[in-house]
Amino acid sequence: MNGLRVQRIFPTSRLLFQRNLSSKEVESTTKTENEVVASFVEEPEESKPESFFNKSRLLPQHRRMLMKETPYDEPQSWIHLTEKYQRKMYGKYGSQSKVDPKICFPTSQDLEDRKEYESVAYPFTLQEMMQKVKVDQQAKKDKIMKREEEISVKLEKLEQWKTDLKNKIAKKESEALVAKQRKDRLIEEVRRHFGFNVDPKDERFKELLEAKEKEDKKKQKEVKKKAKEEKMMAKLVEKTSSLDSNGEKDKNEVTEEAK
Repeated sequence: MNGLRVQRIFPTSRLLFQRNLSSKEVESTTKTENEVVASFVEEPEESKPESFFNKSRLLPQHRRMLMKETPYDEPQSWIHLTEKYQRKMYGKYGSQSKVDPKICFPTSQDLEDRKEYESVAYPFTLQEMMQKVKVDQQAKKDKIMKREEEISVKLEKLEQWKTDLKNKIAKKESEALVAKQRKDRLIEEVRRHFGFNVDPKDERFKELLEAKEKEDKKKQKEVKKKAKEEKMMAKLVEKTSSLDSNGEKDKNEVTEEAK
């Protein structure tokens, strides 16, 4: 459209000024018109840069990867010169990556280093490792069996433990009941002492109750002491009788041997 518009405008101007222009001036004017018209003509697609056709807004290397091409034609960083990167490029793009395939195989030095590493990291042979695994498995089995035996023994004692626990609880409850009854008895004795109901918070009541409790504790202590002495005497009598019976038995044996 621009070109057509220029063609319409310039012929008119040429008619207006051609009468007063010389041949050289006309030639110069025509040349200028041609240059202006050529500036409005679009360039061919072959001469346009590649970025003109890239509408994805991706970076060039990313767009090349999307098109399944190598990201770079030339190394852009020291990373691109490493074996790991070059092996990766060859594995992904093949010969298109322009990488020598022999870099994918270990060198003799790499093999020596690998052997040295394996000798340090895995010093045992396959047979030794299998034997070690067997020993570890047997040790685990023995541990499990021992644990199961302990559990079975404890299960056998479970009923006895339950009985002992019940007896212990019953004993504590009976002791608590006895203590409560003793406390009630002492309170009743204190009230009888005064001859009328006294507030338990009264200082006189507290003092007399404390004295009664001390007296009661002293009596209980004497009873326990007496019971302990009786128990010791019974053991002593039993031990003495057993010694006498053993001495009589030895005496009879000696008499029989003498006969």
